[in-house]
Amino acid sequence: MKTVGDLIPTRRDLLRFGGAGLALAGVDGVIPRSYGSTGYQAKPRGTAKNIIYYEISGAIAHTESFDFKETAGTPKDLDIRKVRSDLYLSHLLFPRLEKHMDKFAIVRSLLSHEEVHFRGQYYVQTGRQLNVAFAREIPAVGSVMALELEQRRRPADTFPSYMSFNLDKAFPGALSTGFLHPRYSVVDINPESAVKGMALDEKAIQLLEERWRLLSELREAERSRLSKFGREMSTYGDFYETAHRLLSDSRWPAAFQISEEDRARYGNTPVGVSCILARNVLAQDAGTHYIHICHPGWDHHVYIWDRSKPSHHYKLCAEFDPAFASLLEDLARTPSKTEAGKSLLDETLVVAMGEFGRTPGPLNNMDGRDHHNKVFPALFAGGGVKGGTIVGASDKDGEKVAETGWRRKEQPRIENVVATMFSALGIDWSKEIRNTPSGRAYPYVDSLGPAGWIPTDDIAAIYG
Repeated sequence: MKTVGDLIPTRRDLLRFGGAGLALAGVDGVIPRSYGSTGYQAKPRGTAKNIIYYEISGAIAHTESFDFKETAGTPKDLDIRKVRSDLYLSHLLFPRLEKHMDKFAIVRSLLSHEEVHFRGQYYVQTGRQLNVAFAREIPAVGSVMALELEQRRRPADTFPSYMSFNLDKAFPGALSTGFLHPRYSVVDINPESAVKGMALDEKAIQLLEERWRLLSELREAERSRLSKFGREMSTYGDFYETAHRLLSDSRWPAAFQISEEDRARYGNTPVGVSCILARNVLAQDAGTHYIHICHPGWDHHVYIWDRSKPSHHYKLCAEFDPAFASLLEDLARTPSKTEAGKSLLDETLVVAMGEFGRTPGPLNNMDGRDHHNKVFPALFAGGGVKGGTIVGASDKDGEKVAETGWRRKEQPRIENVVATMFSALGIDWSKEIRNTPSGRAYPYVDSLGPAGWIPTDDIAAIYG
């Protein structure tokens, strides 16, 4: 029998469990916030309650996946099939997803500012370029969403607003809340560790409550002395409060129960388990509304299609296809707990993309593909998206954009993906916070690109 001592994390465990979002939140996040507007007239759609962002971390080869182009480097065994007139897909790589492409809008004209992984993945998490002078105060996008969603939290919501799975495997790790309060931190979970030992029996619950009572009395007795330690000590208090509420909520261990049937359908891999847990967490309807799933390992500069090597795109696609397809299937069949007649997919915007693409054409001299930021695709489903839509186009080789696919002549960027997610949740992305520690305004979506102004629209074309 497990005791509460086996199940309550230590301070070190809490920091690790909560990810770098809490551990690195080092600037003052308790100053009163002063809001302004960037001047852009945003019209949030409010078509979704939740976001799942699936990061194909390391970058999938776009010309052999969702923007297929036959080139000198294309493997001969992909079994490319026509899904519809404007979509060809490898049946070998995506046999399950092939059946669900009617749910997706595919944007094929994205441009990234970045072309190296650390900066690209920082860009994905924050929605802006890395500026080392201000990086310490910049929050993750999920933390900004948690801030905005705070007012919507109900008394019974015990789950964190922002959760992630496997984000510690990304190059920058799980980023901090920056100048925001640590309560908006990501709770980043190692998927396999999370499913072990999550149940509390009655005796353990009694012991938990007794220890919590004693801890609360001790903190109250020491209140005046502890207050002198400032924000760091209050952060621990907030985090312990969150841990206690989670451990006392029967929905938390329930969210981490996984059947063998689920493991078989999703794939018994870290990303498969991550997708199961993301489904479970949203199905509990307990306060989590933004989930970031990281699927690492796609950086195949060498032997990208060589099955004899330890890692290659065949292997990664065999993880991605069942995990992502099963997630879409289950969200679509799970009824909403708040709106009759709707599914969990109807109220969840699902986004899947890498930080950039991979070089098209012939393979390099190491039989791999390098980084390519000039044009690459993203997938969108649920949350009001019009399935079967193709937005934008690359040229015949998949090397550069041929059509941007929206009302701007400029290519959409990750900033526009971020604006689309804010918009789906009904958040005004034209807001900015002006009293940051550096004194520099923090716009939710930054219009300053590397070469000047960039549009900050949401990608309206995915809604048809």
